[in-house]
Amino acid sequence: MWINGINSYGSGYYSYMAAANNVRLIQALSSNPRYQEAVTPVSPVNNSIKDSMAFVKEYSSGMSSLMQAATELKSTNSSGVMQDLAVTSSDTAVADVTERLPVRTTGEIQLEVSQIAQAQTNVSDAVGAYDTASADMDFTITGSRGTVDIQVSALNENGSARTNAQMLRDAAAQINDSGIGVTASIVEENGDVSLKLESSRTGTSYGFTVSGDLGSASGADAVQTAAANAQYSVTENGVQRDYTSSTNDITVNAGRIGVTLTGTGETTIRSDIDPEKAAAALSDLVKNYNNMLEILNDNYGRGTGVDRQLRNLVRGLGSEQSLEVLGITVNDDATLNFDPEVLGESLEKDPAFVRDLISGTGGIADTAFNKALGGMNMNSASLVNGDLSDQLSSYAPYYGTNMFMGGNAYLQSNYYAAGLMMNYLI
Repeated sequence: MWINGINSYGSGYYSYMAAANNVRLIQALSSNPRYQEAVTPVSPVNNSIKDSMAFVKEYSSGMSSLMQAATELKSTNSSGVMQDLAVTSSDTAVADVTERLPVRTTGEIQLEVSQIAQAQTNVSDAVGAYDTASADMDFTITGSRGTVDIQVSALNENGSARTNAQMLRDAAAQINDSGIGVTASIVEENGDVSLKLESSRTGTSYGFTVSGDLGSASGADAVQTAAANAQYSVTENGVQRDYTSSTNDITVNAGRIGVTLTGTGETTIRSDIDPEKAAAALSDLVKNYNNMLEILNDNYGRGTGVDRQLRNLVRGLGSEQSLEVLGITVNDDATLNFDPEVLGESLEKDPAFVRDLISGTGGIADTAFNKALGGMNMNSASLVNGDLSDQLSSYAPYYGTNMFMGGNAYLQSNYYAAGLMMNYLI
């Protein structure tokens, strides 16, 4: 029966009385000047237990880092390297590619370009740059954004004759200020000069016409390069579709991949592992694996758990042949070397196979992760039971603390047990 926290067995009563006595003691000591003085702190001394604790912390940190490095390469990690794919074009003379949105699915897209989009270009006949202009210029250009009348006199204000170069520069300035979707430039070569007109955008919808008295720009009404739309086909998932576009900037893979058409021909657009990111992640995995081997080797003999974990790591991350495909070789001491160039070559030959070796079921990422997870789940006492063999004996004073601190909440508050353990550790 419970009455105000005191049960029939009296344990609640004893706990209550201990707390009350503790309060009385604190009140008494607070009025004693001797206990109000500063106490010089006692520095702990180095001993085997503190060294063991440092090792356990280093062990835990090393295993955690190895697990994290393996996680970065696991296929189940949506933000990991194996899901952060890169896009490439097999022939950049046909098309350049960029990632517009995250691409999460590996695969290939065949692109065939029969015509790239072009802007219309007209170029006048070449005339002597410093020859006197023979007549005024009075012509009209009709572009995609409107019409402009170009008028240039063959005479200066003082009545002197103007050169062909001066006439064409004035005409180009008027065209560029008009905003009709046509740009003008002067082409000079070997003392000759000509007027080049070009639509500001590609595609048949942005062509233009020129008519009138061209004077020094004679021939500028003839089309040198006709405006054209891009014509291409895309084969994705076995289905081919034909397209036209007024621009050379297109998208594929539901808008995830941006493509710039650069020429006619065929190219393969591939989405797969980013070689540089994969190499960096594999290098990090190898570094943390080697670090964990060094920690275990340096602390061999501390406990039976160290021996088990060392044996587990020494068994490796996979077969020698599989590791060599990834650029990983095994040294005589079981540590690993990594060559990113070999990985890059393997990715070029067979990216799907490399992906399976790294992140597939039973791949090196899974193997390393499981080894690290097993190490993290290891009973920490087994890591240092060799160090603490004397302390864990039933005759050792440390063993006696179990009598006072291993039972329940009441026993864990036993001041004698806490004091005994703290005194022993320092």
